Amino acid sequence: MNPIKNALKSISVTTTNVITALIFFVITAKISNPSFFGKVAIIQLLEVVTSAFFYLIPGQIITREISYLYAKKEINKRVIEIFLSFPFLALPVFLILLIFPNYVKLAIPYLFLYLLNGVLTAVMIGMDMFTESAITGNLFLVIRWGISIIAVLLHSIYLFIEIWTLGAIISVSTNYVFLSRKVGLLFPSPDFTFLFKHFREGLPLYLSSLSSFFSSQGDRVTTAYLLGSYYLGIYQFSALVAGVPSMILSALGNVLLPTASFYRALGKDEKKMSSLSFRFLSLLTFLAVIISIPVGEIVIDHFFPAYKAGLEVFILLLVSSTLPFSMGSLTNFIVAAKKDLKPFLALSVLNGSLVVLTSYLLIPRIGIIGGAISQIIVATISSLFVLFYATRTSVFIPTKKEFVLLSITPLIGAYEIFVDPVFMDFLLVLAIIFIFKLFKIISEDEIRVIEGFLPRGLKFVSTILRIMS
Repeated sequence: MNPIKNALKSISVTTTNVITALIFFVITAKISNPSFFGKVAIIQLLEVVTSAFFYLIPGQIITREISYLYAKKEINKRVIEIFLSFPFLALPVFLILLIFPNYVKLAIPYLFLYLLNGVLTAVMIGMDMFTESAITGNLFLVIRWGISIIAVLLHSIYLFIEIWTLGAIISVSTNYVFLSRKVGLLFPSPDFTFLFKHFREGLPLYLSSLSSFFSSQGDRVTTAYLLGSYYLGIYQFSALVAGVPSMILSALGNVLLPTASFYRALGKDEKKMSSLSFRFLSLLTFLAVIISIPVGEIVIDHFFPAYKAGLEVFILLLVSSTLPFSMGSLTNFIVAAKKDLKPFLALSVLNGSLVVLTSYLLIPRIGIIGGAISQIIVATISSLFVLFYATRTSVFIPTKKEFVLLSITPLIGAYEIFVDPVFMDFLLVLAIIFIFKLFKIISEDEIRVIEGFLPRGLKFVSTILRIMS
């Protein structure tokens, strides 16, 4: 299992998502209005609800278990069939959406397929099937954002949902074919003892996901409730543009859990893996924040003038979603090491409560920027908690190098929010490179480890890292 090659495959999906979504939003912004965009945002919000409330066995648990079996060459078709059964068991719960408007009711089949496809993908990446999942992911995104432009042209939210449902059907069918070719025909078959065991183990993550819904989406729900779909459209658009860097970084993060689980099953030291991953991801995170903010401001200012009111929100949301990424990535190593996950429940309850409380307090007074401030608060608390717990469980042991990176993280965030003259960004990039070189953040031995995973076309990366070492 090669984390760098898998990350590149995962990034291909993210790149397709960014490009096709950008085209979609440009056209939507030109021919539609924030109210229509707000309805699209509600469908996307329901996707998050599905992942949070109906994902009874968290994808992290599924991927970890499959990765362990794959590393030991003990992949069992029966285990996969059991995991695939729980979306069908959750199907009746979707009927609660029947009480909502007609276009939400129409989304029920799509949301079920969205859940089933998530489970299929979790199994596939656990089996190192990143190529197959990338093919399916790219195909779905072309349909999701490309073909659905027809619905925007016709101003039909119903056609929009029908196109997304067609994409989900194709995606699920393709993933099923890929898996069946690997392990044989699959027929979802529940084993309640097995499912309950993994549900109980993953319960802290599941409950955390519920609470995380309020911490990550509470600002949007509150905005929709207090200010209506127009301001929700502006806020959600700012959040989507701000989320591009974290989407790309998440493509890298997606490989950490299966890779950490795979190599831990083979007896590798997770502390070394977590340390190198943290430092490498910190470099990428810093560069992503510094570069993305001026680029995002230019994009919104020139291509989406109707959404310029969300520029300050965009900056706050980008910092809150991207800057803590390297610290948040340590969660993968905690799960892979099978540490107690119950503390994450307390964190999520705290975060969810804070977002709802601060949103209700701030949004009526200062508008949508209040929701963005609440995300900054939650991102800070979550990052500190993950860092503390990873250290407490000995999954991550920070040294001087890690402390240097941790100390400059809030400084970069403060600079981007309160200062950020564009001409200084280039100097800030040089300063980051200088710090990495001064403290030898990535050593020669570690560069050789990275080289072992680099494909031939990316050998220049090791040259860059050597310049910085």
